[in-house]
Amino acid sequence: MLSKPGFRHAAFYRGTLPVLCIVGPRISLQYMGLAFYKPIFEKLEGKLIPAHSSAGLAGICTGITQAVTLVTPLEMIKVRQQTEMVQNQKDRKYHGLINTASIIVRQEGGLLATVARQSWGLLVKFSAYVELKAMFQRTSDSPDAPLQPWQHMFSGGMANVLVGVLNSPPDVVKTRMQDAERTYKSTWDCIKTMAKQEGLTSFFRGSWLRIIRIAPGGAIQFAVYEQLLILLNSKK
Repeated sequence: MLSKPGFRHAAFYRGTLPVLCIVGPRISLQYMGLAFYKPIFEKLEGKLIPAHSSAGLAGICTGITQAVTLVTPLEMIKVRQQTEMVQNQKDRKYHGLINTASIIVRQEGGLLATVARQSWGLLVKFSAYVELKAMFQRTSDSPDAPLQPWQHMFSGGMANVLVGVLNSPPDVVKTRMQDAERTYKSTWDCIKTMAKQEGLTSFFRGSWLRIIRIAPGGAIQFAVYEQLLILLNSKK
């Protein structure tokens, strides 16, 4: 029996509540991490760590913080709701945020993959953004002058384009590991199985859709972040 049209269309919005719960705190944690960790590593550059590595290391630390405290639990709930394949609403196992969380009594895998995705993604994001900003400053007639908002937007958008491509493999593995129907014994088993059975291109499925989704967000987020920094520094 065919399911009702309304139910079919509603399937596109399953897992929306966990996304709404996670997006604000996750973005806040990103820029709090950049503001907190980067100055710490900057003091160590050229002494204990290589030059120009502070942004990348700040990204790694921020990614671990995000994955452990916030991203893994809520994304697991989101993936559970979005990957449940049933024809009838009555047959569903997961019914909303609280119900899904109560069923998942303990995490069933995916923490390692989520830590890898968040850390590597933010390493790429922060490093690319800092280097693109430096490129604008080097080519400017007044290197010490503040960059224009459009330059921050371009740097943030392009940084997220790189994230969309380079961070696709850990993102795909993370999603596979958090699927309730997975057959993988571990994160490493998931990687080996995908590479052997589906080829290396399977790690980049959905990259274009991800780029379209996150590139505008990166442009807006970094432009707002820089303007807030200017505002806060002017009040000191």
